[in-house]
Amino acid sequence: MKKIKLTKKWWIAIISVIIILAAGGIFLFFYNSSRVFTKAEYIKEVTYQKEDFDDLLDKYFDQITSYNGTKESTEKLESTANKFSEFVAELEKQLGPKVPSEASSHYQGMIAAYGIYLEAVDMYKKAVPKPLGEERTTLLKEAENKMNEAEEAMKNIK
Repeated sequence: MKKIKLTKKWWIAIISVIIILAAGGIFLFFYNSSRVFTKAEYIKEVTYQKEDFDDLLDKYFDQITSYNGTKESTEKLESTANKFSEFVAELEKQLGPKVPSEASSHYQGMIAAYGIYLEAVDMYKKAVPKPLGEERTTLLKEAENKMNEAEEAMKNIK
């Protein structure tokens, strides 16, 4: 009889701990998802996001360099290009509501710079599959110029 009461106490303790952890997790989720960042937190998050974007950009340029004209290569290039617009949309969705008021001009400039990046990526996506020749060379040069414009816009954010 005593052994059964000890088991019940352990089950009650385990269930209580699980309930407390679940409630704490839910509280932290809602607390972190709705609050505005401090400026330091904002800068830290923007830095991490930019590193992720740069990694995706490096992957995209590797695909452009290794493009061989096959259907698989074209699909891979288009798939990676689509990830850029998903990245920016997700960034606006997740970061937008958390931007502190003192960083709102920076946020607007950053989103505008990412918009220019999207244009450049789209230009590359259209130019790379073209057959070798003057038209492809011209389109690639225009895409490169747009990419340089995006990089310059990102550097000049205030």
